[in-house]
Amino acid sequence: MEPHELYHEGESHPQGPKTSFFTRRLVMKLRQKGVEIPPGVVTFLDTPLFMFDEQQAAYFERKFRQLIPRLIAVLEEVYDEMGADREGWEDMLIYNVKHETPIGICARAVLARKERAAEDIITCDLRAQQRTVRIERPLTFSQQQA
Repeated sequence: MEPHELYHEGESHPQGPKTSFFTRRLVMKLRQKGVEIPPGVVTFLDTPLFMFDEQQAAYFERKFRQLIPRLIAVLEEVYDEMGADREGWEDMLIYNVKHETPIGICARAVLARKERAAEDIITCDLRAQQRTVRIERPLTFSQQQA
């Protein structure tokens, strides 16, 4: 039995196994770049981590972890091209990725990058606007202390 059959409890889908929004976008973006993803890998991306068999767990640890930075970069391109906002991306994570999956890990990483980038921009803007203002004590205050 295939992992997607377990995940969807045997439901039949006329178009094949259900893929998440993030997987579909990743596949489309990679096709634009001339890279085809095998159907088994597409299914793997949407397989919940808790459902991995020994072979999938080994693949995740030995090979997939090395691919995560590249997949994050491609998903970040998707994010930018869509003009997505962090809240919309987060909503898609909440409602489209029911359990932790490999694609969910990558999508959360994109969100984390965007949040850090936004914080960096705000910090830079605040630093640029900060000015040191010297505050002089009133003369009378200084004289009273003496």
